[in-house]
Amino acid sequence: MPKSLFGRMILILVGGLLAGQMLSAAIQLVEREKSLSLIIWTQAAQGIAAYIRLLDATPPDQRERAASLLTGAPLQVAMGRKFSGPPIEGSDAADIETLIHGQVGEKRMVKLFSTGEIVPYYWPRNASFAVQTRLQDGEWVSFHYRRKISHIFPNRMLINLVTLLVVLMILSLVAVHWVTRPLNLLARAADELGKNINRPPLPEQGSTEMKRAARAFNTMQTRLLEYLQSRARIHAAMSHDLKTPITRLTLRAELLEDADLKAKFVKDLEEMDNMVTTSLNLMRGIGNGETPRPVDINALLGSIQDDQMEMGGDVAIQGEAKTTFLCKPQALKRALVNLVENAIKYGNKAVISVEEDAEFLRIRVRDNGPGIPEDKLDLVTEPFYRLETSRCRDTGGTGLGLAISKAIAELHGGGLSLVNHPAGGLVTTLTLPRT
Repeated sequence: MPKSLFGRMILILVGGLLAGQMLSAAIQLVEREKSLSLIIWTQAAQGIAAYIRLLDATPPDQRERAASLLTGAPLQVAMGRKFSGPPIEGSDAADIETLIHGQVGEKRMVKLFSTGEIVPYYWPRNASFAVQTRLQDGEWVSFHYRRKISHIFPNRMLINLVTLLVVLMILSLVAVHWVTRPLNLLARAADELGKNINRPPLPEQGSTEMKRAARAFNTMQTRLLEYLQSRARIHAAMSHDLKTPITRLTLRAELLEDADLKAKFVKDLEEMDNMVTTSLNLMRGIGNGETPRPVDINALLGSIQDDQMEMGGDVAIQGEAKTTFLCKPQALKRALVNLVENAIKYGNKAVISVEEDAEFLRIRVRDNGPGIPEDKLDLVTEPFYRLETSRCRDTGGTGLGLAISKAIAELHGGGLSLVNHPAGGLVTTLTLPRT
């Protein structure tokens, strides 16, 4: 059974049409067989009756010669009891006897024998049977009727049937495509909505049901936009309310005379500010307000490499993208920066490799650090989850970097995966679909 609605509707329609046409053709063939049989038997009965009357009027010593003269396709005539075979029984025998008696009279003895294929539906079918009867003076005469009928499935009927089926299949394909096209548009719109909440509304056209579905989809999009805008306003207020005290504390820390205490206060406040900022960014949804546009991935990676190397980081790039990529550039850069900074922080070096095909763009970042325990690989992308080695003040971290990168990948319809390299180090792969 096809998995798509289009395939299932085509299967049901074409299967139903095919079954209906085959049934109709079978009924027509049965009726045709009956009509042909009746015509053949009527012609045979008329011919036999005419020959019987002619032989009755012929002197006995001339009947053999008359029989040989009368013999010709499709009827053979012979004096005596010849052309015998298995007796014909059932409805076929009754029909033939009735037709012959109707021509030569009820009192005439008639015996019927099968000498060939008289059962319907052979290909081709031969109407072949023998009749033995007595003349008025009691002498036996035999008749062998053999006539070849055209194929049980005439070429014209076959051509008509195939032509009709082809036309109906084409019409079914067009009709089903016309009916399912709005569903495909709705599915595509739902997929695009996850990548771009600001996409144009779905046109409300088509059948009543599709208009209703499109209207409901547009209403849902409007409500989602209102919710996100409301959440953005709340987060903006939270950011102001949270950062204002941090700023005041930072200014007051500058007034401290004890240099060591002052440095500790400033460092703690910077950590708090970073934690608040990253937390709000994650809750706000990175890139939700950004419009996707074609981006030169090579240039984007080059700028990240330059920035990190200016700060003393070791970054190498392998491979390159052949085409531009439709994405939210600031969000994607944020995701890649997080991965590169993690690689430099925990592995001292980041190696970026780029792979692409017709469907996906894959950007891998590998470090040469200790890697991550296998049972923790799925956990480190959860918000605020940190390994024990990252909890000290030297390495810092809020446990949100990988979570943000994962959220950005999913915002683009892709994903983030982590594996330990066999030679050592961690490999993070950002997989992004092209459509």
